[in-house]
Amino acid sequence: MKFIHTADWHLGKLLKEHSMTEDQAWLLENRFLPIVDEEKPDVILLAGDVYDRSFPPEDAVELFDRMTEEIVGKRGIPFIVISGNHDSAERLAVASRLLRSQGLYIFGPLDRLSPVILKDEWGPVAFLPMPYSEPARVRVMMNKLGMEEAEKVKTYEEAEKILSSRMLSLLPDEGEGMRKIALAHVYAAGGMSSESE
Repeated sequence: MKFIHTADWHLGKLLKEHSMTEDQAWLLENRFLPIVDEEKPDVILLAGDVYDRSFPPEDAVELFDRMTEEIVGKRGIPFIVISGNHDSAERLAVASRLLRSQGLYIFGPLDRLSPVILKDEWGPVAFLPMPYSEPARVRVMMNKLGMEEAEKVKTYEEAEKILSSRMLSLLPDEGEGMRKIALAHVYAAGGMSSESE
């Protein structure tokens, strides 16, 4: 299966009080969409930080809406999106249950996650969405779902292990030979140091 993986759009970013949304729109429309048209992926993945803040400005929301229309509406490409640490998981996922039938899969709240299973000529592929999951949010999810030992989740690593185990447990029984792709927004240890996020 061919996919394009992208992340950290940070729509609505301000740089010294100047909105970057117009520049971001130009990049998405004139650089990203031509790559999509050239590569013709089976699915596009956006691994968090869709917006630069929890309350994105109206023009940033409009830009994301236009991009979903371009990708899913006009090109018919499934689009899987997860929330990152800059996004409001709940706001990003508004109407997400309804939009799944159209090919737009948006995941934010941890208690509403489910695998997205797509098929190609070699069979099913399970995409396992794992939005940004700080330990406190994972504990809340565990308590909401009646999972035991929530109080033991203290670190990001423990939170990710719980979340990935949960996602694997949601796969259908015939999922043993299924290809699986995790889509996560995480802090990774051991990377190059940088002043940029």
